[in-house]
Amino acid sequence: MTSEASTPSASKAKLSLTQQDRSQAVSAPAGFAVRMPLWARIGLALALALLVQALVSAMVMHWLFFSDPQEVALRHEMFRAFMHVYGIQPSPWRRLLLSPLTTTVLTAVVVGAVTFPLMRHLTRRLQRLQRGVQALGNLDLGARVPVEGRDEVAALAVAFNQAAGRIETLVNSHKSLLAYTSHELRTPLARLSMALETLGQPSPHDTAREAAFDEARRDLAELDELIGTILLFSRLDAAGTRALDVREVDVLAVAAEEASRENIEVQGDWVRIQGDERLLRHAIRNLLDNARKHAPGHLTELTVQLTARGARVTVCDRGPGVPLAEVERIFEPFIRLHGRGDGSGLGLPLVRRIARLHGGDAYYEPNPKGGACFVLEVASLDPALRP
Repeated sequence: MTSEASTPSASKAKLSLTQQDRSQAVSAPAGFAVRMPLWARIGLALALALLVQALVSAMVMHWLFFSDPQEVALRHEMFRAFMHVYGIQPSPWRRLLLSPLTTTVLTAVVVGAVTFPLMRHLTRRLQRLQRGVQALGNLDLGARVPVEGRDEVAALAVAFNQAAGRIETLVNSHKSLLAYTSHELRTPLARLSMALETLGQPSPHDTAREAAFDEARRDLAELDELIGTILLFSRLDAAGTRALDVREVDVLAVAAEEASRENIEVQGDWVRIQGDERLLRHAIRNLLDNARKHAPGHLTELTVQLTARGARVTVCDRGPGVPLAEVERIFEPFIRLHGRGDGSGLGLPLVRRIARLHGGDAYYEPNPKGGACFVLEVASLDPALRP
């Protein structure tokens, strides 16, 4: 009893500590200030480099041309003669203007004048990217940065926009999933509550109690299936390909095993691919359950075909079919066709999610014989994804 009582408190303490660390990590950038802008640091580094170059040049020039006093006097006389020939009066200012130090300073001024606008343009782009990251950190899921140019900063902006879009899609998907889940759980819970009330009332007939027991069992099974489907859908949506357990899968054998539950014959090719057998089995089972629910008592056909990239599984029924206007909506979570309320509304969206994780897709085709055909196309994954 002591260990069970201490476990929740420990978990709460761990949760509060995690939230505190997270809040500190988020609030830390708010107090962070740039001491020196990037353009100023680049300019300072350039000025220091030119100054060092000037000093080194001056030392080399002095060592080469001014180490011998006689040679220095001779050069001075030659310089005065040269100035006299061209009618130029000797002046300390002219000598300073022609010195290596002055040339280096003028070069630094010219280089700075050219590079300063380029550095400012680069740092402004980085500042806009920084503001976009801060906006995303402040839960502005629609934050994006403009992509300017085709250099490394532009590539970084593209990567940021893609990551921000993925985060926005994932968060919105989880919000929708949570809202739909709370709505969908109410129906079986209400029925289960009514069944428990019936069981709690004294009844002279055992048939009413048996019916209430059966109803409670069905509601519990529905809740278990719904919660399992929601957890699987959420895990695949969050983890992506990291959730895959890639191994060699015999698609025809998996389809035959699932079809045997419904006494359905399987036709097609013997196909072996690299994929997640558990998820592929789940997808085929969902398609068969969908055909059984919407076309009860009708013939269901299951075929497996070899494709250039992997496998193609088709499940056809003789039910009412799907209106063309609703073809894409049925692959959205918790969407049901009017008058067909049976099911959780997650079966077909989960099939499409599994197909896309396997490099393929799931879609609807009208059955030429009347009814509906649902196609699951998957590609053979890279064996490097194996655990």
